[in-house]
Amino acid sequence: MRVVTIASDLDNRFLNELLIPSCAGTGLDLTILHARRRFFQFTDKRTILTEYLAREARPDELILFTDAYDTLFVRGPEYIEPAYRRFAQPVVFGAEPNSWPLGVVGFALYPGHPAGRYPYLNSGGFIGPAGELLELCRRYPTPPSGRFPVLDQLRGHGYDTDLLFGFSDQYHWTLVQLLEPASIGLDRDADLFEYHGPAMPNVVLKEVVREREEFKVRGRQSPGYRLERRRLRERLRGPGRAAQLHFASYLSKAVALDLLDEGLLPDWITRVCGSRSSVEPAIHTLG
Repeated sequence: MRVVTIASDLDNRFLNELLIPSCAGTGLDLTILHARRRFFQFTDKRTILTEYLAREARPDELILFTDAYDTLFVRGPEYIEPAYRRFAQPVVFGAEPNSWPLGVVGFALYPGHPAGRYPYLNSGGFIGPAGELLELCRRYPTPPSGRFPVLDQLRGHGYDTDLLFGFSDQYHWTLVQLLEPASIGLDRDADLFEYHGPAMPNVVLKEVVREREEFKVRGRQSPGYRLERRRLRERLRGPGRAAQLHFASYLSKAVALDLLDEGLLPDWITRVCGSRSSVEPAIHTLG
């Protein structure tokens, strides 16, 4: 099994102080795909991953993809592989409580009522054989929004979800998963991937941006930061079952790094991230 991530900034603190040490501490074999691109976008991740899977990975090799700047691991392959095998689908994505970035529009796409603790796809972590992942990447090079009548109807009214949300890799994979439920499962009970960002029942992109900008101006005195710090400290009192933790918001990442600096991350995380290991990640530098 191989953990793969994509990074344009090899000096990122979360990558160097949490993700890389946690992989070393849990015995995970990490490969970093270094994208030396001046203007890196989320949508570039699919292109980069497709090229890597086609050139470097065996079709039967188990690949776990993880975000680079907001994730860490607390369990290794001896836990991950058996947990993955319990899923019926060959590819499994993490999940979260928010319909991001579609918001309420996403509710109309999911069949039935929300299921599990985390009903909606999160693209910050997924796992599957390289061949299966490559086939999905090649089959869906662009978001398949035209396969959804609701989105076509909205487009006719001037609400084009590709234009609004095409920046988001998660938007793309949400649509693909809805079309491929037999091939792509969701980890709705956080057996592998656990979402540690805030819950936003009514996702509104402008509000997310506003909160981030307020933090940039007011720092740790901003109401959003203080609320997220209290929430996250309570949330991290004890470990769940998952192997990967995903601090999936601007404020969640800021709080996690502050808790690290202050020595306030819980022992069950620092024991792993503080492990000393001579194992270095493999770095593939791309053009």
